Amino acid sequence: MNLSLRQIRAFSMVARTGSFTLAARQLHLTQSAVSMLVQQAEDELGLKLFDRARHAVTLTEAGHQLLPLARRMLEDLRQIEQGATDLRTLRSGVLRVVAPQLLACTWVADVLARFEQAYPTIGLHITDAKADDIVGTVRRGDAELGIGPERSTGDDVGRSFLMHVPMRLACAANHPLAARKTVGWSDLRDQRWVLYRSDFSRYLEQRLHEQDASLSMQTVVEVEYLTTAMAMVGKGSGVAMVPDYARTFETNFGVRLLPLRNPALQREFFIYQRRALALSPAAEAFARMLQQKPGKP
Repeated sequence: MNLSLRQIRAFSMVARTGSFTLAARQLHLTQSAVSMLVQQAEDELGLKLFDRARHAVTLTEAGHQLLPLARRMLEDLRQIEQGATDLRTLRSGVLRVVAPQLLACTWVADVLARFEQAYPTIGLHITDAKADDIVGTVRRGDAELGIGPERSTGDDVGRSFLMHVPMRLACAANHPLAARKTVGWSDLRDQRWVLYRSDFSRYLEQRLHEQDASLSMQTVVEVEYLTTAMAMVGKGSGVAMVPDYARTFETNFGVRLLPLRNPALQREFFIYQRRALALSPAAEAFARMLQQKPGKP
């Protein structure tokens, strides 16, 4: 059986108007086209749907019984079309994003607030994670978009450049370096380090050796999250290298964030998404908003 939606619409409209002529006007078709569609439907079903008299068109018993099913199908189709329109015009949908914990509650939270103001009917699902978990979260499909520092992706996850984020030396507010405006790499000699488990720790040690082969990282504390690292720095356990957007929490953790000089240090941040998969309209709109980067860290 190959019953078409055009045939179902013609059947339903003739039943509603009781006239092929009126049905044709409603459907913006000719009377002969509507008559042909109904005839085709009857042929496909093997049932007569209407009794056609000279001055009247009435439903047969079979037509009466099938009409509610036809109207239900048309209503389902209308809801599908309306749902697609709502998704396309951002009147409905869900945005699923993953970002490192501290970035999620600072810069990303600001962008999300603007997104929510622009599209208040879009649901938000935000995962805050470690930077090393961003790609995996996107790969599993737990988030459409990931935001984070450079990580290897494999063949199934792609990335696009988002921004450079300056890195700062974090030290306790009463640390000997805290009164300075900037710090040089040589000032890091013999410093004790609080490290959060990340590829960045290996990258930082490499940069230290590039500046001076005698520089090394004496690790006193190793933690999972950047927020914990900042708390330990504030307690005087050591220094840490943190992204500039962490400055929001200087007072909370009792730390100072100092720029590095000669050279300054910054990290590339990217937007991650699964390759060959189309983004939802909500994710596309959010990615565009991210790329505008107002107030970027």
